[in-house]
Amino acid sequence: MLRAVTFDLWQTLILDTPEGLRRARADRVGGFQQVLSSHGISVEVAAVDRAYDSAGARLEEVFWSSRRDVGSRGQVRFMLESLGVDGAVPAEGGLMDALDEAYCLPILSAPPIPNVGALEVLRTLSSRGLVLGLICNTGRTPGKMLRLILERLALAPYLRVLTFSDEVGLRKPHPEIFHRTVSALGVAPAEAAHVGDDVTTDVAGAQGVGMRAIHLCHPTGVSQASNGAEAIPSLHALPAVLLPASH
Repeated sequence: MLRAVTFDLWQTLILDTPEGLRRARADRVGGFQQVLSSHGISVEVAAVDRAYDSAGARLEEVFWSSRRDVGSRGQVRFMLESLGVDGAVPAEGGLMDALDEAYCLPILSAPPIPNVGALEVLRTLSSRGLVLGLICNTGRTPGKMLRLILERLALAPYLRVLTFSDEVGLRKPHPEIFHRTVSALGVAPAEAAHVGDDVTTDVAGAQGVGMRAIHLCHPTGVSQASNGAEAIPSLHALPAVLLPASH
């Protein structure tokens, strides 16, 4: 019996946009450079921009490729190392706090938008007695900021459990991130379904722990082919698939 549904976040419940991504990157890079300069550490914006890419490559190599994750301060540290100024910034204190803020806040000035039907589907499933949760690979935007986004979009009240990879140190498709979430929801994996746009992290990850997996296959999603997985073209189609007898 289905008792719970978990959702991916990016390109499932919310969508990023090319303009939003460009603006968030520019604001991160510019803010980072300004904070360093205001503390007497002279670096060019172009150097910070290169460090941003270098940090991304290191995140993939050191953490993401092995299904692990690190918080925003760890990402800031990678940027400082790429710039060659790591030794000038203590691990704790006002400078690190300011750099972390410059790294995290830009998402609020270039926020993602809700996917079509996201709020309606969460409301519908919740009203049918299903408990809902989120399992998110956070990327460059930490869970503490994504909570604010979910609140602003009025999605948060319907999600009983929010699992962010930077907070638990694990990324989908690691089985433990799924197990922790369904356990927190109070159900067994066989009693839960997971919905997401990536056939590797979402579909294969959920199936690997015994959850029902549904691929949200749409033009801006990560995976354009479902590879035989159960699939829907939009969130609007989800209630009929999960609750066919009562929809």
